[in-house]
Amino acid sequence: MADLQPISILLLGDDNVGKSTFLSRLALLKNNGLNSAAAQGSEAPPLLRDSDQPFVLELRSRIAAFRLEFSDTKSPENWRCLQPDLVVLCYDISHRPSLMSLQGRWIGEVRTVFPHRDRLPILVLGLKRDLRREDDPNGTLYPHEAYQLSQQLRADMYLECSAMTGELMPQVVDDVCRRAVKTTTPEGGQSEGACTLM
Repeated sequence: MADLQPISILLLGDDNVGKSTFLSRLALLKNNGLNSAAAQGSEAPPLLRDSDQPFVLELRSRIAAFRLEFSDTKSPENWRCLQPDLVVLCYDISHRPSLMSLQGRWIGEVRTVFPHRDRLPILVLGLKRDLRREDDPNGTLYPHEAYQLSQQLRADMYLECSAMTGELMPQVVDDVCRRAVKTTTPEGGQSEGACTLM
């Protein structure tokens, strides 16, 4: 089989929204399989360190093989040096300002740093789904609110999960991987401005 084709995936968002925990749960998925008890269990995954990045996930089929390289960098300068094929904007479902920050800061940063990538696919990922509280309408975000903002940002897809508990992680990883692999096709990974809800 041919060498693995690298695909760079960059996770961006405010501090403490759950990006590192997402990558840590991804490590459990890689080691134990998408539907394993460890991948979807309530036990918190061991956190990856910055030195563990990029976190690599290999996908193989009879036709092609891919090396997905996930980066979550806290250093505001380091991520600007990367050349991602896919950007995932992350926010904390239980913290409304982190979603507003996607609109007020992160989408502008992405468009400024990667202006030559006019077809760069962007996904919006709500993390900490396990912290959504029905009795806190001012702090907790509901899917329709985040989906509407995703449409305004012209994101390609809106996803949410809990990396801490593993809830919806297999589905999110599958959607991210499919979108990442699509970046290698002539059409690229970006849809025509229509955000999908997953």
